[in-house]
Amino acid sequence: MKTIFRRGIWVLALGLLAVAGTDARAERVDEIPNPKARDNTWVTDLPGRLRPDTVQQLNSLIDQLERETTAEMAVVVIHSLDGRSIEEFAVDLYRHWGIGQRETNNGLLFLWAVNDRHVRVEVGYGLEPFLPDGKVGAILDHHVIPHFKAEDYDQGVLQGVQVLAGVIRNDPVDLPSVTTQSYEQEETPLSLILLLVGLVPVGIGSVVGYRKWRRYHKRTCPECGTRMLRLSETEEDELLDEVKQLEERLRSVDYDVWKCPHCSHHFTLRYPKWFSRYGKCPQCHNRTCSKTEETITPATTMSTGTAKVTEDCAFCTYHRVYHRTIPRVSSSSSSSGGGRSSGGSFGGGSSGGGGASRGY
Repeated sequence: MKTIFRRGIWVLALGLLAVAGTDARAERVDEIPNPKARDNTWVTDLPGRLRPDTVQQLNSLIDQLERETTAEMAVVVIHSLDGRSIEEFAVDLYRHWGIGQRETNNGLLFLWAVNDRHVRVEVGYGLEPFLPDGKVGAILDHHVIPHFKAEDYDQGVLQGVQVLAGVIRNDPVDLPSVTTQSYEQEETPLSLILLLVGLVPVGIGSVVGYRKWRRYHKRTCPECGTRMLRLSETEEDELLDEVKQLEERLRSVDYDVWKCPHCSHHFTLRYPKWFSRYGKCPQCHNRTCSKTEETITPATTMSTGTAKVTEDCAFCTYHRVYHRTIPRVSSSSSSSGGGRSSGGSFGGGSSGGGGASRGY
């Protein structure tokens, strides 16, 4: 009897240790703290899996992204999905918080469910032309999942956010992908599928592909018929005036200068960035005017609010300050505030389920 009792105690003790060693808690969407509402940051890490310096780097990266492009990105780490699919959970959380700007839907959600060993990047409607599902999946495959398999979670999250931010800024980050022999073998069927899908020129992907072709296709000099060269960023500065160089530094417009190596004939092509904090200045008409908002009186479900709007041109003397009315907050959502503010909530964006998920 004593032996049986001792065995029972051991079994119970081992069971308790197993439970203690595995955090089985599952979160609901409505109980996950909104980092923007909490302290105007971008990261919520409920299990505490990320190092403090990693969280600081992530917040700095996303702060810079938001300043340069107005895009918003939330990084969320949870314990468990509680039996739900990560796709469903991500869409619900994304819409609940309203990530991205209401007008452009330029938001991203990086979701990591620790106990389920799944990662999801949810993409807002406005970013889908730049981050189609296949591209997001490739970023996870090459820059996130290999680090997760090696249990280097901080580097996986950091590198994933860096690459995603680089795509949005149209400034790809040169980071080495991490692969193993077995992982490369797993990639082959997926690569074949993506290739076959890519052969069908439909929807937004075709538009994006055409835009890239139109920008980078070979050009012939109209003066002498010689094939022209597209100058590097450093070389083209000699042929761009002051305002064009400023627009490039502000990342509001990208310019390409094509020059003939034979007769030196050249021309400049202008490509406005789709997502930029800088718009057209009413005074000098250059894309150098920024707009910032500061909430004076927050909107509630019962009344409208007030925001102070400041417009400044980085090139000329244009400066304007005015107030606008913030619409009442919908009672169906606690996070769908109007427009960008100095803090307190995301911008009111939405997603239709675009993005990619991976297990590890």
